[in-house]
Amino acid sequence: MTLAVFPGLAVRSLLAGTIGFFLTSLPVQAASALLASDSRPEWLAAITNPDAAFVLLIVGIYALLLEFAHPGAVIPALIGLVCLALAAFALSALPVQYGALALLIVGIALMTAEAFTPGFGVLGLLGFAGFVGGAYFLFEAPAGSAEMRVSLPLIVGSAVASAGLIFLVIGAAARARRRPTVTGAEEMLAARGKVIDWSGDRGNIRIRGEIWAARGNAAFKPGDNVKVASRDGLTLVIERE
Repeated sequence: MTLAVFPGLAVRSLLAGTIGFFLTSLPVQAASALLASDSRPEWLAAITNPDAAFVLLIVGIYALLLEFAHPGAVIPALIGLVCLALAAFALSALPVQYGALALLIVGIALMTAEAFTPGFGVLGLLGFAGFVGGAYFLFEAPAGSAEMRVSLPLIVGSAVASAGLIFLVIGAAARARRRPTVTGAEEMLAARGKVIDWSGDRGNIRIRGEIWAARGNAAFKPGDNVKVASRDGLTLVIERE
């Protein structure tokens, strides 16, 4: 499937799957309170759960990355802004380690850079490690308490999902943008065809079912196989194949 143009439906489906993965990784109590509760205090308690705050932050960041990779989808941008707004509220009520938050963001940036630059995976590995470390130390837990940390399965699962999202979707979009032009004049370069008729240094050739005026320095005859060396307006400059 070509990802040069990523349909809005595919973006929505991918984003929905990512959000579903994160939500199913939440503790049952936090997820049920977040999705089903109509009580304001319980809803706020669910948002300020470390796992829920982490999920909102990650979903918000990647929703915006999807929007930047595929401008015009709109829905990822709306979801991203809402999730980031809720994450900002949740983080303001939690004991955040801002150094770890910076490490988490740097990890995401390095994995994104790996998707856009040809390399040997060094940036990706550093980004993955930064993501895991930043997520683990994101909240300053009181001594002897584990409740204020993001759960380890959620950290590992979100790191793997994040790497896959970046490398498969954003990386594919980046590679599509780096592909050479395949329309217009550039498309005819090195194209192959056959001579239909020839007189002197000019004649007509057939390429891809189309007849083009051509010129060349060789003495061609009908049926000769040729390839396009360059293009001069509507005339192709050809040479022997």
